[in-house]
Amino acid sequence: MNFWERIDYELEYRNIDRKKLASEANFDVSNISKGIKNGNVPSADTALKISKVLNLDLEYLITGKPRSKSTQNDILDKEIQQFLKYRSFVKKLDLLDETTRNAVLEMIRNLPPEK
Repeated sequence: MNFWERIDYELEYRNIDRKKLASEANFDVSNISKGIKNGNVPSADTALKISKVLNLDLEYLITGKPRSKSTQNDILDKEIQQFLKYRSFVKKLDLLDETTRNAVLEMIRNLPPEK
């Protein structure tokens, strides 16, 4: 996964659109699609602005690895991996009518707690 793909996943995970990020970090929104397609990294200035807007470690955005293995980074990394694993189901859940979606969510809420 490259820099822009990590950004795209973060945006989806946080439910932020590309335009908002581009506006807040002062870059052209088309850079995300181009970056994903070309696999490139933005300028250092743009990368730093993005990391500040998303409150993410710049090293993580560039390399995919957190600078330090702190508990907070471990939890965030696990949450992102879990989100990526199940996001297709979440999208399908969103497409269900409200009654069916609520029934599915109720079944999930009634699952036994984690061990």
